[in-house]
Amino acid sequence: MERSKAESITAYLEARQKERAAPAAPASSGTSLSLLAALAGAPRGTMALAELQQASGMNLGDFLQATKRLADTGFLTVSGPFGSETAQLTRLGSEVADLARAS
Repeated sequence: MERSKAESITAYLEARQKERAAPAAPASSGTSLSLLAALAGAPRGTMALAELQQASGMNLGDFLQATKRLADTGFLTVSGPFGSETAQLTRLGSEVADLARAS
């Protein structure tokens, strides 16, 4: 049985009210630049992804998104077997981290 448009709108509005009433998820404290900074401070610019995420203070979803963006733009590389991946700062990533520290 198909819902009427009025019922659909009412259901939508009720769902939006519930979303607004629910406590907001904590915001991530880290940024893509904080990932680069953490790597710049690591020996040889390399860190296990699990350690990097912990150092960033980011939730997993934001961390994975930021890591992918940084890898796609050539600022870092990710390598290693699943579960033991490491991130390594590229030369370009190191330059960006240096610029961010200087400003």
